[in-house]
Amino acid sequence: MEYATVGASQVEVSRVALGTATFGLSPREAEVAALVGLARDLGVTYFDTANSYGNQPGYAWPGVPRWQDRASSEELLGRALRGAGDEVVVASKVGEPLGEGRPASEWRGLLTREHVEEQLALSRRRLGRERIDLYYAHLPDPRTPLEETVSVFSDLVDRGDIGCWGVSNYTGEQTAEVVATAAALGAHAPVVHQPHYNLADRSVEHDLVPVLQRARMGLAAYSPLGMGLLAGRAAAERRWAGHARWGGSGFSDDEIEAAGRFEAAAASIGLPASQAAIVWLLGRPAVTTVVVGATSAEHLQLACGAAAIGLDEAARAVLDAVDIGRGRADALGG
Repeated sequence: MEYATVGASQVEVSRVALGTATFGLSPREAEVAALVGLARDLGVTYFDTANSYGNQPGYAWPGVPRWQDRASSEELLGRALRGAGDEVVVASKVGEPLGEGRPASEWRGLLTREHVEEQLALSRRRLGRERIDLYYAHLPDPRTPLEETVSVFSDLVDRGDIGCWGVSNYTGEQTAEVVATAAALGAHAPVVHQPHYNLADRSVEHDLVPVLQRARMGLAAYSPLGMGLLAGRAAAERRWAGHARWGGSGFSDDEIEAAGRFEAAAASIGLPASQAAIVWLLGRPAVTTVVVGATSAEHLQLACGAAAIGLDEAARAVLDAVDIGRGRADALGG
C-alpha cells in the first residue's frame, strides 16, 4: 500500500480507501467486520462513509431486510473499527436527504448549522468515535447561505469534533466559491474534494481539478469503476450494475459492449479490467486516494494491489484509447 497527505492538511491516508455505501446489503451485516479487517491487513487506513449510507429506502435489494430494519453503514463500520483509534482515518458526510425524505429527482443538500451539528452528533455516536477525522459536505445546498455552511464546518474543526473538512459533488465554480468564502471569513478551508471520477467520466479534469490544484486541496475519487462499467463485460451485465443498484436502470447494450472493449484493452496490458481502471486513476496527477466500494475479499485484494502497480506511457495510451463514453456524468454519477 502507498500513502499520501490530504491536500494542505496533516492527514495521511492510504491511496486506496474502502467505501461503505452498500454495507448491510453487499457485504451483508455479518460479513462487514471480516471485510474491514482484511482491508486493514492490506494496509487500508482510510474508511469512507456517510450518514445516508446503507439503510436508505432506495437501497432495497432482494433478500435483504427492509431499509427500516437495517443498521446504517456508519453503525456497521463503527462496530468493525471498534478499538482502532488513531490507526485509521474515518470520513463521513452530511447533507444528503435521509430516509423517506430522499428525493426522486432534485438532488441537493441540507447544510444548515442546525442540521450539520445534529447529524454530526448522531454520526459520532453511530461510529463510536469522539472525533470524525474528515467530514464532508455531501452535496451543495443552494438554500442555505454559504457563509453559514462554511462557518459551521470551521467551528467543528476549532472544537475538535472533526479533524478537517471537505466537499463532495461540487462543481469547480462552487468549490472555488467555498474556498473564497472561507478566506473571507478567516475560517478553516476545505482540504479535499470527493468527486465522481473514472476513466469513463473525466469531466472533472477540465472543471474541477485546476481549482483543487490552486487551492492545494486533495482529491478522493469515488466510483472508480463507473458503477461496474469498468469492471468487465460480465460485471456490466449483472442485474445490479449501473443505477440499478439504486432503483434506476442498468447499462445499455452499447455500454455493455464498451465494457467488453475496456476489458480486452486491460487484458492486453496484463491486468484485470477493474484493477486497470484503479491503476489508471491512481496515476492521475491530482488524485490523492481512490474510494473503492469492494464487496468481497477478491475485489478488495485486486483494488489494493493496484497501489503497487504503475503504468508506463504505452500501457496508459492503450487504456486512454478505448471508446467508453467519456463525460457521461449524467448516466454514471450518483
